[in-house]
Amino acid sequence: MRGLALAAALLAGWAQAARAQAASPAAGEHARRLLDDALLASTPARTTDAPQDLVTRFKAAAEAAPRSAPALLDYAIALDRAANLDQAEAAYLAAASAADFPELRFTAAERAASLALDRGDAEAARAAVALAHAALPDDPAPFVLQAQVSLGLRDPAAAQSAARSALVRDAQDAAALSVLARAHLAQGKAGIAKLLAARAAKADPEDAEPRLVQAEIARIAGDPAAELAAARAAAEADEDSAPAALALGRALFERGLGADALEQLSRAAELSPQAAAIRLAFGSVLAANGQKAHAVEQLLLAAKRAPGWPEPHLELARVKELEGDAKTALAEAKVFLRLSSKAPPAGHPIHALVQRCEETLRTRAQASVVQ
Repeated sequence: MRGLALAAALLAGWAQAARAQAASPAAGEHARRLLDDALLASTPARTTDAPQDLVTRFKAAAEAAPRSAPALLDYAIALDRAANLDQAEAAYLAAASAADFPELRFTAAERAASLALDRGDAEAARAAVALAHAALPDDPAPFVLQAQVSLGLRDPAAAQSAARSALVRDAQDAAALSVLARAHLAQGKAGIAKLLAARAAKADPEDAEPRLVQAEIARIAGDPAAELAAARAAAEADEDSAPAALALGRALFERGLGADALEQLSRAAELSPQAAAIRLAFGSVLAANGQKAHAVEQLLLAAKRAPGWPEPHLELARVKELEGDAKTALAEAKVFLRLSSKAPPAGHPIHALVQRCEETLRTRAQASVVQ
């Protein structure tokens, strides 16, 4: 029961954990699909190749064409999937700075912005947005990305302004309407957000994002039935949407449907293996279901994919304490405290966890001396 309570508490904070991914929920999916296409188009390449083998192959292609956006983007995606994040971000920026294929340059800039937010680097994220604007200067997409980055940086007013700029260029752009809805929701204007989300859903019935906004609105309103319905609608609208599978997994778990939740979260992880928020959610639910070893695997992946996030370390500390590993639990708790932007309040469970682990280690040390 304790594991379930802990996971439920964490699930309530998934939106916070996903803040860095707000730069573009679809950016990772674009990258995944592009790499899959590149593999299919490359005769020697095989989808069974190990990530490092793909890195080697695409690195050679990038070195042979150092100014080619497609070659650089393939290399960046391979690095990304191999979790070489610093090198991946640099490669994405190189691809975004190329002279050809503006849409691929935009995709590269989009993912670079997401990675920068994962690191908590606002300046780098804004620089990536500037490259996106340079790639597609007359398109609404860079303004949508700018709005998403602004939301990730907790600046809903700036996000609203950028989204309106996108809508000036295309009044029916579903992505722009969705991010504008999110901006209003962040400012406490749920009624306006609801209208904008409905308009976005009508503009693009096959886009999951408007339904995800509707799910968030329902969640804030305390309407779990509407939240679950909207999450299901999002997953049905786009079966390849990892954020939709994540939202549905959360909604199912919170209603006690653990097996169904794990199915959706596993699917989300397959669709977007590089998404830290998904790994965090998957690991938390696995831990709640008693699958601690698999939970640790997912949580370590989350920590690796988002080294600036404190949340994976909090959950790792909880799981390790449940496993009886007080030393590792205490170490993870200290990482959580170091990465937290603000000191947790006095009643936060991390303080009791640290106290318990320190007491356990002292007791063990004393027992060892006595023996």
